[in-house]
Amino acid sequence: MTAPTAYAVLQRDDARPTADQIRRAFRSFSHLTDADAVRLAANAQGILQRQLSSDTARAFHRALQAEGVAAAIVAESDLQLLPKSIALHRLTLTEAALEIYDLRGQPTAVAWRELALVAAGAVPHEEISHPRNESPATSLPVGFGFWPKRNVESMRKVETRSQLILEIVLSGSAARYAINADEFPFKYALDRPDLSSVQKFVWLVREISQRATGVILNRGARDVREGTELVRGYPNRQVFADEMTWLLWNAAQTKRAAGV
Repeated sequence: MTAPTAYAVLQRDDARPTADQIRRAFRSFSHLTDADAVRLAANAQGILQRQLSSDTARAFHRALQAEGVAAAIVAESDLQLLPKSIALHRLTLTEAALEIYDLRGQPTAVAWRELALVAAGAVPHEEISHPRNESPATSLPVGFGFWPKRNVESMRKVETRSQLILEIVLSGSAARYAINADEFPFKYALDRPDLSSVQKFVWLVREISQRATGVILNRGARDVREGTELVRGYPNRQVFADEMTWLLWNAAQTKRAAGV
């Protein structure tokens, strides 16, 4: 049996809906609250709702239109615009191209004009620490007995911190590359040990954004290119990816409307 098609509701332009507009649109849906509306208004990155049935998508679309919000209904299958991410371990910048190195150290030159999208942001990342010398799968000996595993679990500490992420998508979604500032050796692109990892990250985002003229930038990358020294935060990696997806979708719609 074929699964029913899922739909998403997207903004048609950069004008983000207000919390009041979404709150009023949500009144038609008993499972959505004012708090949901506030969260959506604060975190909306172009894609307002995902994985909706056809009827729910149409109802939400009508509610948004009644509030003056320009929106579109798009099949989820039409939003598969991001190829699988490839982690970058080294790159250099030249006048003509971004040089990407594979794990064997072999470079591939990507002309700046081939970059379609540059996205930067700080996203939360959870790390779990365990008691010293203790594996997550064993019990901890104490005296003549053992602490139960559930006590070991309670000793584990979950810490959330920000990761600085840079993603690059090539034209035609030919490839998608990702850099995690915590793991990336900046020295090949910028040999400045006196700079912090945040400063190096900001420098790299700015250099790439300025060299790739005509590239689409997410809000985080645009902030940096315009001179901001801090990196915009995103509530999670999915919201970060949704913004990238919407930017690519919106660019395609703009070209189609222009007959390009």
